[in-house]
Amino acid sequence: MKALLLLLSFFGVLTLSCQELPKDYRGEEGRKKLERYENQFVKGVVVLDDKLRDRLPEKPFFLIIAVKSPDDPQPIAVLRVKNPEFPFSFKITGKNKIRQDRLIEGDLLISVRVSKSSMAEAQKGDLVGGATAKAGDRNVKVVIDTEVP
Repeated sequence: MKALLLLLSFFGVLTLSCQELPKDYRGEEGRKKLERYENQFVKGVVVLDDKLRDRLPEKPFFLIIAVKSPDDPQPIAVLRVKNPEFPFSFKITGKNKIRQDRLIEGDLLISVRVSKSSMAEAQKGDLVGGATAKAGDRNVKVVIDTEVP
């Protein structure tokens, strides 16, 4: 019986994966739409500069990674991690978006912050860093290299 259920579920998945694309996603324009959604992520690693290693706060602390568009100060997506180890590998996707009507696309600014607080505003003593990237990049390296005065 289990083998029959497994076989039926396999064919069900196979059938779903062989369906035609909706009309909106066919042709050159459709391919561009699909690419726009497929590349809604940024993946990389956050590294702590050795000169700041002794400035890392005692636990609990937070790593906050924000993805922004260069022309809009409001973040598109934010990832908060409690007590991470460095280097820290991350992947920010549509699941991390603040507003679902915005896309992770084009040129991006990645800002990172280590803080005792999980709040949005940087505070004195926070450790920060940043990098630029493009949507769909897989090897972004962000270095935390500055302490907020």
